[in-house]
Amino acid sequence: MKRIVLVIMFLTVLSCGVSVFSQEDKKEPVAIEGSAVPEMYVDGNKLHLKNVPVGRKVEVFTIIGNKIREIPITSSEFELELNLPRAIYIFKMDGTVKKIVVR
Repeated sequence: MKRIVLVIMFLTVLSCGVSVFSQEDKKEPVAIEGSAVPEMYVDGNKLHLKNVPVGRKVEVFTIIGNKIREIPITSSEFELELNLPRAIYIFKMDGTVKKIVVR
């Protein structure tokens, strides 16, 4: 009886997949030698980006996941008036995701 329970538990763990237990899915911004780590923050209703690659895009999502804006980056030091209502938003750029409160 114990052997059957152990086999069932073993098969259940295998069916869940190894990625549940691994930490490889977490992506942190990595600084390339000679460059700085990108910074993204909101001050009031302005989006500030520093040390970002030109030509990329910042996507803005509501807290429930609706994409409301896509902002092309035109310089490595970037500032933009958002004109968004007060709420919590998710900003995504090349694997970097930030949850930011617009007040």
